[in-house]
Amino acid sequence: MQYKYKKKLYKILFIVILLSFIVSLVGCDWFSLGLLNIFDPQAQIRLSELNINDDGTVDMKIFSLNQVEFIGSGFEFDYYQGASRVTSLDRTVGAYYYVAPSSSPGEAGAETEITGLYLYSSAVLNYIKLYSAFNEISCDLYIVGTDEAGHDLKIKVADGLSALGVDNTPPEAIITIIPSEGDCPLTVIFDGSGSNDGEGIGIAKYEWYLPQISSSVISTDICFSKELSCSLIIPATDSGEVITVSLTVTDYHGNEDAAAGSVKITKP
Repeated sequence: MQYKYKKKLYKILFIVILLSFIVSLVGCDWFSLGLLNIFDPQAQIRLSELNINDDGTVDMKIFSLNQVEFIGSGFEFDYYQGASRVTSLDRTVGAYYYVAPSSSPGEAGAETEITGLYLYSSAVLNYIKLYSAFNEISCDLYIVGTDEAGHDLKIKVADGLSALGVDNTPPEAIITIIPSEGDCPLTVIFDGSGSNDGEGIGIAKYEWYLPQISSSVISTDICFSKELSCSLIIPATDSGEVITVSLTVTDYHGNEDAAAGSVKITKP
């Protein structure tokens, strides 16, 4: 009888110890990686802070939630337009950083700060410009590296980030016309290169209008030339005619601005 009681007591003690061990691991999400992770632990990296800047860069802080260090080798970006994945834009950025292990399971370790990480690339900008996908492109951010146990890890730290940051400031449209007057037929250069987006990423789209020539956009170039014919002078007198031009510029966030100018043509 005494042997049976001892056997039951040992079972109870074993269960209590096992439950205590399990509780200490729950905070580390160890079981989400499988029971094997208890005996072969992987680094558990978490995000503590993330800020998206106006210039499309991100600053963040990450830390380890268990006693396994992490040696980062880079970052991966997966891009989406709405809910649709745009795999042609996916990219990897190489960078080395270190995340120290925590002092005990479930407790946050020392934070590692990462700053100035660009969320976009030239391919993303070209895609937005080509498809006018302003404010439509988001990205998921992963950290990539190896922990001290030798596991090659790719860990998602954020998703649905605005790939270009946030910018509600409109650009400024500026027109230069050379020459500003002359006899017809007159070849005129319309130049919008002085337009700017302040401290933003840049101008994504230029739209030129010459309403006396066409009701549609006449050019989408930064700079273009156009011959103004004598037929534009109505009535046909020597007093000449003022031809108006307008330029609408759009930045990569979809903000717009417009400017107008004019050129006077006369009959020789």
